[in-house]
Amino acid sequence: MCSLFATLCSSAQEIKKIAILEPVDRDGSVSYAHKLMLRANLAKAIANTSGFEAYDRADMDAIMSEQDFQRTGMVSDDQIKRLGEMTGAAFILVSEAVKVDNDNMFITAKILNVETAKTEMTDNVLMGTSAANIQNGCINLAQKLLGIAPEVHEKNSNVQKPSKPTVQQTKYTPTPSVESPALVGKAGEVGSIQTFTDGTRGVIFYTDGKGHGLVVSLEESKAKWDIAKSRDLYDIIEIPNQNDAFAGVFHIGLGNDYTDAILRHFPAGHCPAAEWCRSLGVDWYLPSASELSYLLKVANDGKGKNGTISSVLQANGGVPLNGGWYWTSSECGRNEVVNISGSGSVATEEKGEENNVRAIKAF
Repeated sequence: MCSLFATLCSSAQEIKKIAILEPVDRDGSVSYAHKLMLRANLAKAIANTSGFEAYDRADMDAIMSEQDFQRTGMVSDDQIKRLGEMTGAAFILVSEAVKVDNDNMFITAKILNVETAKTEMTDNVLMGTSAANIQNGCINLAQKLLGIAPEVHEKNSNVQKPSKPTVQQTKYTPTPSVESPALVGKAGEVGSIQTFTDGTRGVIFYTDGKGHGLVVSLEESKAKWDIAKSRDLYDIIEIPNQNDAFAGVFHIGLGNDYTDAILRHFPAGHCPAAEWCRSLGVDWYLPSASELSYLLKVANDGKGKNGTISSVLQANGGVPLNGGWYWTSSECGRNEVVNISGSGSVATEEKGEENNVRAIKAF
């Protein structure tokens, strides 16, 4: 789906007006205060984006009270056009909020075109319930909906996104006894080497049977997840706090979203593990807990350097996976992150400790 920004590029000089409706709360779990903060912060985030105007007139609530949308979250084509006529907006932002627990809310939103009644963009975000978390979460959601590149967290607003960090990289020379090259699977299948157009290579350890999958880097590193002192550690709101409960949560590229969130919030050199992964190439990332668990426990049989994937890595001049602990991009709050051993055991580790780092890439 094209971004709203791309859709409107033909009229780039024109200010795009977006009417923001009060978030729908189907189960009554979200307080009026939180709904007000969501609406106000979305309006602020959009209004602060060049080329867009957030339309939030007081009498819109009176208009909404006449619409079934306020109760059901549904908007008919006629209602969309009527709202556009009465507000003067070309687009309408509708959203739904639900309280996940005492500390988090899940928000899903979409922008509707008044003229065509079509959905221009839809996205979602998990955010904390504090005022600061709602503000940052709404900024993130607005950027996604408008299709613009996210900015660094405001406390680091003048910091450039990290390029190539200086972290220790493990070097490995295959032993003469190993036959090279060696493939466990046919080209494009699990256990084969995948070469990308940028020259980087990796071993395929997962495929979805539809031509897509995941590869693991031939190299690995050892680094800290976060170099901050304990008082300065930060819980990234875009990354759900996870522990052993991540089982079953698996989709290709989840760790890429988490890595983007990590690098978006901190200055260069602050998060060596994620930075090292991204230094291999723009599409390499620190795997999520579910992705790494699949690699170490399923694809590599939980056997560390003696596993199936390790044998292919070693045969192609790479570093075999070992029995130590590896970082994931899945947080467990402000202080800890999920890490997984080469045998597949799951634990959490403080962000300031050093662990193995392995990058993966989706294709």
